[in-house]
This record gives sequence, C-alpha cells and structure tokens, in this order.
Amino acid sequence: MTIENPSINQIFEKDRKKYIPEVGKQLIQENEEEIEINGERLCVDYRVISIGEKERKDANPVILMTGFGSGWEGIAELGFSLAAEGRKVILLSLPGYGNSEDPGKKYYGTDNFDNEAEAIRKLLEKLPEEKGQKFHLVGHSMGSEILASLAEKNPELVASLVLLAPAGVKDKESLWSLGPRFGLDGVKSTLEYMVRMKFSGETDYQDELKKYISETKSPFAKDRLAQRMSEVRRLKKGRHLEKLQKINSPYHLYHREIGYGLSAGRATEKNNRRRERGDQDRKKCDGGASAQHDHRPGRNHCGEY
Repeated sequence: MTIENPSINQIFEKDRKKYIPEVGKQLIQENEEEIEINGERLCVDYRVISIGEKERKDANPVILMTGFGSGWEGIAELGFSLAAEGRKVILLSLPGYGNSEDPGKKYYGTDNFDNEAEAIRKLLEKLPEEKGQKFHLVGHSMGSEILASLAEKNPELVASLVLLAPAGVKDKESLWSLGPRFGLDGVKSTLEYMVRMKFSGETDYQDELKKYISETKSPFAKDRLAQRMSEVRRLKKGRHLEKLQKINSPYHLYHREIGYGLSAGRATEKNNRRRERGDQDRKKCDGGASAQHDHRPGRNHCGEY
C-alpha cells in the first residue's frame, strides 16, 4: 500500500489557493494601535486574519511571533496556513520592526524581553474582540523567548506555547557563536529551499501572498541597529529554559528538525538532554514521524502537531 505524502504546494493548489484573495484583503488592510510602555507611546502595526467559512469560532486564537530580523510579514505564510485550518491568527510587528514605531533605548536597553512581551499584552488590550480569550502562542527563534516571557508574566492569556527552533536556549552563548549561527541558519534554509524548488517542479505559492504584503522599513536600517545589537546581547544570556521552569501552561519545543516536549514547569537539565534522544523518539512513531508530546499529566503520543 502506497501512502501519498503531498507537498505543501500540492495542498495549497488543491485546497487553499482560493482563499488567498480573502486573506490578502486582510493583509493589505493597515491596522495599528498606540500602546504605552514605560511612559513611551508607540504605534504597533498588526494584522488579524481568518477565513470566514473555515474559522472555528470555538477555537482559541493564535498569536504568531517571528524571530530576529523580521516583522509580521516574515511569518505571514504560516499565518495563512493556520487560517486555512480554521484559526483566527494575530500577526504583529513589535516596536522597531516592520512599520511599527521605533522605540527609545529605555524600551530595548534592558537585560530581558519583558518590554517586548508587555507590548504584546498591551496590544491585546486594545482588541475588544479578544477580551477574555486565551491564546495559542507560537514563536520562532527570538520570538519564542518573547512569548515565553509573555506566558511567564501573564498565564491567564495562555492556552499553549509552541517554540520553533527557539533562540536563547544555550547557557550564556557568546556573541561570536550566536551571530554566525543566525547567519548560517538563514543561508542553510535559503539554499535548501532553492534546491527543493529547483528539482521538485513545484510552484512558489509564497509569491501569491507576497502580492498583498506592502514594503516595510528594514529591521537593519541605521537607526535600528542599536536595538538589533541589544537583542543579540540579551539572547546570548541563555535564559530561555529558566523561564520555562516557571510556566504552568502546556508547551512544545521544536528544536530544528527534532520536536520534543517538556512538561509544564519542568524545564530541567534532564529534560533538556532529551534533544539528544530525538532520533530515537522519532523511530518510535509510525513511519519515523516526529514525536508529539502532550504535556497534560499522564499523556504522551506520536502524531502530527
């Protein structure tokens, strides 16, 4: 028996392409709210996307937080995919990213990501439709640490936390190792994508979404470089696991190719070493699929997340 494993492009062409115009209108629609952090008023650019006929009204909304060097436009493709699965998705560019206003040094000149997390909380307060909601928080790289900070400080907002290739996990990583790793990971991902597109015969469906995303200010513009350097300095302190120890919500960690889960509030060194057993965990799943771990007490199974 042959089991077909369709590519994301095949799924897009068959089931999702027709929803691009609807989501595209929501991406084009400019939305911004003024928030106040430490006495400084800042405008935050954001989008809320969903697909009318697909949206599950009883499902918790998703907040997507991209990683270092990008605003919401860098994670819009994932947002569209989640919307196509029936979720309402909130995308935002933090102060100093995208078309959000640039903050002063008081905002980013700290040794943690509490102000970034507070910016998200303050934005949610401005969205009346989301009042009283719990959210699935999905962060990539640096966005993972920011959302971990949000979950630590505001557990009442959190339904679950998903950390994709989280940065800031290694203890006190040096600037000379962290910087090149960011760069090399980006180059590797780009090359892998180019090779796959070259030889797979697939069409680049991302271009369909890009038509609806306007240009934004570069995160590496001269007047933003001090903030970028501050972010790298804070990431290299390696406090991510320390925060996870204090979180009571269920969470999933996906460290590059290998997904692994930790029980809520138990981010110990022993759990951290589970990464090394990731390949063994995957072999236990039918067909070698990555392991998914449900963090509720007494539950653990394999399957797609």
